[in-house]
Amino acid sequence: MRKLVILLVAIALGLGACSAFRPRQRLSPQANVNAQTANVYYAQQNVDKAEEFYRLVLEEHPDHALSLRRMADIYLYKAQQMPDRSVEFNTEAFNFYSRALEVYNTFEDLTDEERMDIRDMTRRREGAWTRIYRAGDAALEAGNTQEALRIFELAHELQPSRFEPMIRLKDIYQKELQDNEKAEQILLALLEQEPDNLDYILETGAFYFNQENYEEAAKYFAKARELAPANLDNLLNLSYVYYEIEDYEKALEVTQQALALDPGNIDILENAKDIAIMLGDNELTVSYLKHLIEQRSSEDDFVEISRILYEMGDYETLITYAQKWYQWDNTSQDAVQFIILAATETDNEALRNTYSKILQSMRNK
Repeated sequence: MRKLVILLVAIALGLGACSAFRPRQRLSPQANVNAQTANVYYAQQNVDKAEEFYRLVLEEHPDHALSLRRMADIYLYKAQQMPDRSVEFNTEAFNFYSRALEVYNTFEDLTDEERMDIRDMTRRREGAWTRIYRAGDAALEAGNTQEALRIFELAHELQPSRFEPMIRLKDIYQKELQDNEKAEQILLALLEQEPDNLDYILETGAFYFNQENYEEAAKYFAKARELAPANLDNLLNLSYVYYEIEDYEKALEVTQQALALDPGNIDILENAKDIAIMLGDNELTVSYLKHLIEQRSSEDDFVEISRILYEMGDYETLITYAQKWYQWDNTSQDAVQFIILAATETDNEALRNTYSKILQSMRNK
């Protein structure tokens, strides 16, 4: 499914780490002293003392934007320095950046520096969230399923708009814990929140597909087709589930749509040919076999097209394709026999005699 963009944030502690901050927010004399003291410790990279004094500022002024931002930077730094507490500290960083951004976004007439601050904090907040998410993957790879569940639930709580944590939770319940009912509940809950979310719809279709519940899978793949008609993978999945539930007309319709997007795709041509066979449409089957033979050379294709052409009584076309078969494999007695049969049906004595001699020569070897 999709790769996350990992934002690796280099934390540079010091006064240069933040742009000049216009003093929009008034502080009490004591809070101002605490802020100045915190800034000095911050510049000296004494993060513990800086954190102590920024907390004092925030106790009196909880919405002080610069203190919130500096606290976020400190926790981001701690997360890098203490990997065993990475999730804890990145969570704190994420929350402080979120609070700081809320305050910044209330400011009117933003300066260029403040806009840069907002972009930088947004990027760092995203980096903190991404590292939390990756910690969930690491826990899962280490076999710590419960810890992975906790982390992915946390990641979802921090950013409910991101679908990845819930999909990972679904995977854990389905694959690790063998709890398909819980996995289904997660997917349906996501869809209830966002019924037209393509990612959720595709995941739900894939869930039912893997459960071999093709009727349900078809509903979701069909919905995805409405939202993304050019999604080739989805069209192939939809065609497959229609085929499995023996709705061959719909399977063919979807497959033809896929072929219009990728006419030379052998897998799609193969699917179309198989569906045409199930529909009993020999002419359509032959047309797809002709396209397949143009794309590849296969004994199975030659056998199939020759057999169907003989059944249809299209002996002239049979001669053409049986000869193509013989040119591709001049050791094939079956190809020669089909030529002889078609030549006999069309009273082509010269052709029949020529290939009868070839067949006799083959048998004498």
